[in-house]
Amino acid sequence: MENYHKSSLLAILIGILPLIFELSSNIWHGDNGFFIISAAYGLILLLLTLSIEIEDLDQWFAEKALSYLSVFLTLTAILNKIEIVPFTEVGSLYRLAIIAYMGTLYFLDRHFNTKNLVLLFLNLNILAQLSIRSGTILILIVAVLTFIFYVIRVIVTFSEQLRPFLLCVYLIVLLVSLVWYTPEFTDFVFKNLSWNIEAISLLLEILGAIVYIKLKSHLNVNSHLILGTLLFLIINEGSLIIAESNVINTSYLVLVLIIDLCIVNVFGNIELDRNKRKISVIIPAHNSAKTIVEALESIKNQTYRDWEIILINDGSSDETETIVKSYLENTPLPLKYHKQKQHNYLHAIKYGTKFVEGSIVFVLDADKVLFNQNVFYRAASTLYGERCDGIFVGIRAMYQRLKDGKLHLIRPYYRNQISLVKTALGMGVNIYTNYAFWRREVFETSVLENYLVNGMPSWYDAQTNLGLRMVNGNFVGLKYRVVKKTADKQLNQDPFISLAAELRTLHHITSKIKIPFYRFQAAIYYVFNKCHIASLCPVIFKQGKTPLKEITPLILENKFKNSKQPYLQTIVDFSTNYNSEKKIEITIPKDLKVYHGADIEEFTQKLKQNKLAPFYGNLMKIISRGTNLYVVNKQDQEKLAEILEFFTIRDYVKIVDK
Repeated sequence: MENYHKSSLLAILIGILPLIFELSSNIWHGDNGFFIISAAYGLILLLLTLSIEIEDLDQWFAEKALSYLSVFLTLTAILNKIEIVPFTEVGSLYRLAIIAYMGTLYFLDRHFNTKNLVLLFLNLNILAQLSIRSGTILILIVAVLTFIFYVIRVIVTFSEQLRPFLLCVYLIVLLVSLVWYTPEFTDFVFKNLSWNIEAISLLLEILGAIVYIKLKSHLNVNSHLILGTLLFLIINEGSLIIAESNVINTSYLVLVLIIDLCIVNVFGNIELDRNKRKISVIIPAHNSAKTIVEALESIKNQTYRDWEIILINDGSSDETETIVKSYLENTPLPLKYHKQKQHNYLHAIKYGTKFVEGSIVFVLDADKVLFNQNVFYRAASTLYGERCDGIFVGIRAMYQRLKDGKLHLIRPYYRNQISLVKTALGMGVNIYTNYAFWRREVFETSVLENYLVNGMPSWYDAQTNLGLRMVNGNFVGLKYRVVKKTADKQLNQDPFISLAAELRTLHHITSKIKIPFYRFQAAIYYVFNKCHIASLCPVIFKQGKTPLKEITPLILENKFKNSKQPYLQTIVDFSTNYNSEKKIEITIPKDLKVYHGADIEEFTQKLKQNKLAPFYGNLMKIISRGTNLYVVNKQDQEKLAEILEFFTIRDYVKIVDK
């Protein structure tokens, strides 16, 4: 978490570079003043960069830094317009604007949302105000290259479905660039030492970034890395030629170095063994006799051939097993078949992890099918091409006769605290999805603990209170059946079960983040979300703890009106009666069964049937009184922590030795 805050600070310091340049030139006139301020600020950026873990110099950091840069470039232009801070370092601003413009086009492909569309408009507006001879040619080059690479991905590699909205944006940018472009070229000669030094420095920085990453972590040189670094170098060398600087800009050089580090880290820091590219598909099948064959067929037809299937018969009472065995007799597949007696979706997936051999894991529900034959290829190319923990895939509704219906592309994923706050303002609802391709080591650790055991979103890591390093696949990976306007069981599960998981997620987030005016902010976020502009919704938060009495009763009131469900009522009573002074001594029976989030159905059934151990009845009364301090034997502390985690309040209480 400390590194996360350091990287956030670095992103802000990068963002205010335009103001630093203009203020230093306006206050301290002359090249000497600009050089001294730039060198000092560049040193600050470099020292902070070297204090951050390499893994935090990722694509989310780069997007954050370039977003700040775009905003402060706009602010600088406004100050120039109202003649408070007139433009003096036009060349330096142009180079920053080109970097921001190039970055925004790239991240628009990754995160197609309102925020990035606005940033693209701001960057184009800034470039239009910077009157540099032949400056438009570089704008055109970037637009042309962006469009070409988009077309190559869609037409040549068949690696993703056509995204018409993104295509329209790229075409508009290309047309605008063509209108702007004028065939004027600078009378460029090597007439100043500053340009030569900066041009050579850019080359050395790329080599330095590669060496630095190599020393710090694993490095894999691949086509993504080579292409990304070459394009970034060419565009920046071009901006140097056009801007033709007269003084060395140290801060700009450090900025380029930081982005080089991000590029090498994202595209070169690949940990998957490229000699072991198998995808392990876990299929939990419960009473899936009518759909399982189509699911298996969608896997069999994949163009990517290195895969295995782990099919878990999840307590089926129909002919699922007979149909699977009959199918395999006629169509041999690399399939491992296992069964469990009691139906539990999350337990079935967890059981399947024992048999995984591949380096990529994917969960395919038995009543869904892969969208087309290129899904595995697209997912594997992303996971093998850049550093991430997993890749989200979109899903599409599928009506009778396999006719395509409504499309659900996953909203742009951001690994930051703002995403967590918005999850909390959405009352703990999973704002992304659990359908993803995972690196095996992540699936068997974080996903297992947070999703399969405790029922929280698979992308969320409660231990760090941050999201995992997920990327948007931006392609449709699954089709799900819709029968009588009702989606599958995972999309419309028992509201009580989903609410228990949402409360657990919410309480983890709010135990470390203070969200003032929760009710008001939740209402504002609801409106933004309904208008599909959630990325623009402003949120206010700080480090701290949000009192449960401000959020939990409100959520239960909205979602479970007039409910007296004992489990939920226990949590509500705790939030309203919480008292930091209340203390209790607990003794845990040795043979006590410990329940986790995935066991909520079993727990509530036994609660209704009065078959729970007496310990739980007494504990629920203790929790309802708002007890904060629990005294227990040292050897039972971990067990009590798991129990209180099940009741969603682990982070709001203290456990101490007897």
